[in-house]
Amino acid sequence: MPNMSGHALLAFMFSRQEGKLNRQQTMELGHHILKAHIFKGLSKKTGVSSSVLQAMWVNCSTDSLSAALGSLRNLYTPNIKVSRLLMLGGACVTWCTEVIGHAPILAVHAHLGHVEMVALLLEMGAPVDGTTGSGMTPLCLAAAAGHADIVSLLCKKGAKVGLADKSGQCALVHAGLKGHAEIIGTLLGQDWGADLPADPQQPNGNDTATGKTQAAQQAVTAAASVGHMQVRRRSKKNKKIKR
Repeated sequence: MPNMSGHALLAFMFSRQEGKLNRQQTMELGHHILKAHIFKGLSKKTGVSSSVLQAMWVNCSTDSLSAALGSLRNLYTPNIKVSRLLMLGGACVTWCTEVIGHAPILAVHAHLGHVEMVALLLEMGAPVDGTTGSGMTPLCLAAAAGHADIVSLLCKKGAKVGLADKSGQCALVHAGLKGHAEIIGTLLGQDWGADLPADPQQPNGNDTATGKTQAAQQAVTAAASVGHMQVRRRSKKNKKIKR
């Protein structure tokens, strides 16, 4: 493994390379910048933190920050520290990826269960309700995949629980279809706002919101249709508690 000076040399090599760095090279550059620590001790002298100087370095060295952040490798095996550096350097947190219907980066990590990346993206300003091509929000994807910790985090960060995809299904229905009783309980415990009657003339889309009562009915029906009877019992239990 390279030592500090070795990392610095490799970082300078990538920075001075002719032509554009590709996604993988950009990730490697970020890794070597972080490992080199060449700005260590300079923050007191300059009044600028080392993280800012590192971010400026990576920003000046490549045009592939957003593409690297949303690369397949970083989506499926994310590097948290390098991802943070890329975002500090200017990588776009709303970047649309090549997977799950051109889903935003946050939506992909919510689907895959990467809670640290979800937290980092939210910290860096990623929209909590950014949707895929089919209108699936990060909350819908996390609920369908059974990632209870991410569902809770997204709800705490203000995700709109009633937002439905283009098929008219909100996160509660997606959780019902997969039989995720814990997630159903979490979603039913959120503030859904006023329960408005459904408008059959309103087209399904990213701005379509489902009321809590309607969503609960849809979730129970969906769960029963695929044999998840424990979800039906859980939903009835929640109704009894709230009476």
